[in-house]
Amino acid sequence: MAKLAIAQWILIAILSISAYWVGGANYAISLALGGMSYALPTLVSILFLKILKPYPALAGAAFIGSESLKILLSLILLISTFFIYPNVHFLSFFIGLLVVSHLVFLLFLKVYRYGSK
Repeated sequence: MAKLAIAQWILIAILSISAYWVGGANYAISLALGGMSYALPTLVSILFLKILKPYPALAGAAFIGSESLKILLSLILLISTFFIYPNVHFLSFFIGLLVVSHLVFLLFLKVYRYGSK
């Protein structure tokens, strides 16, 4: 799970640099904010799961709690982004959010197709 979080942050950096090259600072900032709206809650979720790891009886509740917390924090960050940075370029923001949130599916597809080499 920590590797996924690291991959998310690397992807945000690479895509933000690409967006800056294509459309300027507004595109890059919007893309980074969209990606961070999902990457930050992922980090909090990982921390929550690591704290509760010594208690195997709480594994199911910990997973449900961490995912609920991730959804709630994502919504708060998504909404607050538009209040804090009103010049958001929506398409860049949405691309950042979409790519970072679906990275797990892309990595799963790679592992499923080619094995975990």
